[in-house]
Amino acid sequence: MSFSKTLLISLGLASLIACGTVSAAEKFGADRHVARGISCQMCHGPDMKNPVYPDENTCIKCHPKAAMAKKTEKLQPNPHAAPHNGDCTLCHMQHEPTVNYCEQCHKFNFPKVP
Repeated sequence: MSFSKTLLISLGLASLIACGTVSAAEKFGADRHVARGISCQMCHGPDMKNPVYPDENTCIKCHPKAAMAKKTEKLQPNPHAAPHNGDCTLCHMQHEPTVNYCEQCHKFNFPKVP
């Protein structure tokens, strides 16, 4: 394999790692987004040297709250229909494992998100 081809492959892998798409132990939300063709820039803005931290407004552009509540309606209580449902990134950090934010005050035993 030529040096330039090796360099291109290495740079490609480095960019995947930088975007959070390669995980040795676990697939994160970012991995699932990339697998569906969602680029890092769609959530983090066009300047990847100064990425924007996504917030609830970023998430609900593709994941409306009502649709998320419908998707998890069998969970009781429904974490996406809670009266004090907060910012999506409290539970879903995309480049890290999901956190049961409700568990700080409640004990619901929600199933672990794959």
